Amino acid sequence: MSEPSRAGFHIQPAKGWTNDPNGMVFRDGRWHAFFQHNPAAAVHTDIHWGHVSSDDLVSWREHPVAFGPMPGGPDEGGCWSGVCVDLGDRVAAAYTGIVTSAVDSTVCVRYATDPDLDAWSDPVVVATAPGSGSGETPVREMRDPFLFFWAGRRWAVLGAGLTDGTPALLLYSCDDLEAWRFERVWLTGADPVLGALAPAEIWECPQLVEFDGSWALLVSLWRDNQLEHTVAAVGSMSTALDGSPELSVRGGARIDDGRSLYAPQVALDPDGPWFLGWVMQVGDPGEVTEDAVAGCLTLVRRLRLDGDRVLSRVDARQAGVLGEPVVAEEGHLPAHAQVAATGDAVTLRGNELSVTLQRGAEAWLDGEVLEVYPPDAPPRTYRDPGTAVWRLTEGAADATVREVRPQR
Repeated sequence: MSEPSRAGFHIQPAKGWTNDPNGMVFRDGRWHAFFQHNPAAAVHTDIHWGHVSSDDLVSWREHPVAFGPMPGGPDEGGCWSGVCVDLGDRVAAAYTGIVTSAVDSTVCVRYATDPDLDAWSDPVVVATAPGSGSGETPVREMRDPFLFFWAGRRWAVLGAGLTDGTPALLLYSCDDLEAWRFERVWLTGADPVLGALAPAEIWECPQLVEFDGSWALLVSLWRDNQLEHTVAAVGSMSTALDGSPELSVRGGARIDDGRSLYAPQVALDPDGPWFLGWVMQVGDPGEVTEDAVAGCLTLVRRLRLDGDRVLSRVDARQAGVLGEPVVAEEGHLPAHAQVAATGDAVTLRGNELSVTLQRGAEAWLDGEVLEVYPPDAPPRTYRDPGTAVWRLTEGAADATVREVRPQR
């Protein structure tokens, strides 16, 4: 296999491994995105939190690594996925810490100690997995806290897998960020609608976002020891007798119809929900150079609800990186390009992958990475290993091609 590719305009550190976006927060006029990161090598081990920020959602500044495993601490086996919480006077990160394996995970909290979110306190354990003593079905694994407000209180949901092989979400109350209380198993695969939409052994990276009274629950599916895809289940939220939230799911669909998006995160800014996902790295990178990179994040997307589907488009600011239309000589496209389908169908060909765009769709090409945005369907995200330049094989006369000028 060829060495993993370097992105031109997608979020990616200078070197090392990248996976799930974490801790997305808008503060003091800047968007901050953290992500799962091995700064030492382009392999999925020794997970830290990488950090980038932007004042325009187009150009991203790479910060020093935010924090990493603390020797002898509750996250010495890795600082895994989680969120940031803006407390006004400071920012907290709540994330999964493990010591040796996923079955001994806890929720850890750290606090930023500077305004640039570059320095962080040591971790404090605030929650552990409930066991058989809780009166619930024992939890085999839990991970990836997401925090939200309901009925004037702060709550957290965590992805989980139960010992009987059922996927689940766990509900905690956490008004005090350092005193979490397990409330109950919130949802499981036994729910007839959610179970049919999201068959899995573990639901990972749960996210909740409200759209004019409806709620979307995003869960990524761990099934048969594989990362599959992410589902957006749509329903309504109500208040239980004890004041806790209850979600009733009525429908939903995949958040992305490609094969390469996983573990997205959603956060709020003045424009509403903004979204990033991990563009999965395919295969074993094998022998790689010291400065190799692997994995990247999607373009920033904006979400909207269409019936019981969550649809998304690229944030409008991204248009600022587009040049004037160019001619694709003999069908060869620029390495970094946007292609808009103005006719009936346009077909793009990479190393192994062939993708057709219908009228009104646009595609963003960045070496191996391709993001397709139909006008009225979920996006499709792909990584085609070995592709340096895509080609227009059909419909060239019905395509508008613009070069993307990477902003660093």
